Amino acid sequence: MRTITVKKNSGSKFSPGWHNVEIVKAVYGDYEGTKYIDCYFKDYPDSLNLRLYEKKGKDGEEFAIGRLFRFANAGISEVLDGANGESIVKIDDSAASLIGKQVNIYFYKDGKYSKVLSSVAPTAFENDVETFNDDDVSYWKQQAENYYEKFVASRDDDSTTDFVNNTTSEENTTQVDEEIPF
Repeated sequence: MRTITVKKNSGSKFSPGWHNVEIVKAVYGDYEGTKYIDCYFKDYPDSLNLRLYEKKGKDGEEFAIGRLFRFANAGISEVLDGANGESIVKIDDSAASLIGKQVNIYFYKDGKYSKVLSSVAPTAFENDVETFNDDDVSYWKQQAENYYEKFVASRDDDSTTDFVNNTTSEENTTQVDEEIPF
């Protein structure tokens, strides 16, 4: 007779694809003059974290870390009406503002290790600025998958795509100007 131990949810916790996670810790850092933020997630080891480096548009406005706060529905302190129907949003971008917030992250395999893609997607929510419904979430997931295919998977000829098959509507195929902060 033999006895074996089987961990619950074995394999699914780190499986390639989309995972809805809660941010439990966030820390800013600087690498050779470039600011970044590291996010850590509930029920995952600190070795599996998201690192996002700041990126600035032609207008000088940072949008990559700002998009994380936007998609996590974090830190909104004031919303003002701007020109042309735009909203100007003041965000408390302290790392603490992300604690307890949820985002969708994509795990991919890099050799035998799982990594977190630097493009995140929102969860469905509504705030004073905007609403993200299930179609919007699918759209942003598709944008992240396109980023993965173009910039991450193409670096390694041995990479395989393990994206979860999502239904794509016409609006999900619209091109996005990566320099737009929100």
